[in-house]
This record gives sequence, structure tokens and C-alpha cells, in this order.
Amino acid sequence: MQAEPHPICRPIALSLLCAALLAGCASLPGIGAPQDAREQQSETDSGVSSAQEMLQDAIRVAGPRQSSLRRARSLLEGLLAAEDPESRAQQPCARALLEQINERQRLAGLNERLSQQLRRSEDSLKDSEQRNEALQRKLDALAEIERSLAPRSPAPMLPHAPAR
Repeated sequence: MQAEPHPICRPIALSLLCAALLAGCASLPGIGAPQDAREQQSETDSGVSSAQEMLQDAIRVAGPRQSSLRRARSLLEGLLAAEDPESRAQQPCARALLEQINERQRLAGLNERLSQQLRRSEDSLKDSEQRNEALQRKLDALAEIERSLAPRSPAPMLPHAPAR
């Protein structure tokens, strides 16, 4: 019988898988490469970019080195809302990437909460250790006091004479 993995292992593994997928996508030719000034200028002049470019931009900004998940989310949501055939062709990939981004954000929140909980636990442990040390010093002091008191032998008990 196989042991159940720790509950935190599954989200961490999923996060690492997502990061590896995004890193792999970012290493594809043309996706992570910076555009030259003319391409950037023409894109800003027209105000419209193709669905493929939007998807590539979303992948680039969601990557591990330049993680801007909000920007990637807005690009993907715009792509998913578009009705043109080019956008529709890219929507399955955009949906998958958006799901990964949602999961990364969920895991980042979970990571933050667990980090805070860990810090509180560490603080509590330090406080408990300090209290333990203080109590141990008091016990040691009491034991020293007991040892310093001269042991007194009890006075022999005299038998009571019966009252007449």
C-alpha cells in the first residue's frame, strides 16, 4: 500500500509543473525574443495586434523571469473575448494558459498564508522555549534552596503518657 503524499506536495508539484511549462514556452523561438523598435512602433500605432502576438505576449509576461500575471490575464481575457477566426484558433491555448495563471495566483496566495503561519509558529516556538528555560531556572533554584537547607533530623517522638 502506497503512503498518501503530504497535502502541500500536490500544489507545489503543480506549481513546479506550471513553471516548467511556462519556461518551455518562453524558450520557443520568437516568443521570448524582444521586438525591434519598428515592430513596437507599428503595434502601438495600429493599437491592434494579432491573436498570435497577444498569446505570445501573455506567455512572455507570465514567464518566471518577468512575472506579471495581471497583465498576462488581461491579454488572455481580451483574446478569449475576441470573435475573429484567428482569435478563436488561439483560444484553447489561451484558456489553458489562463487556467495555469489562475492556479499560480492561487498557489502564491496559499504560499503567502503558509509563510505567515510558519512565521507565527516559529515565534510561538521561541516564546515557548523562553518560558521553558525560565521555568527550568526557577526549578533549579528551588532545588538548590532545598539542598542548602540542612537536613534536620526529626526530634524523637516521646511516647505520650496516658492521661489520668
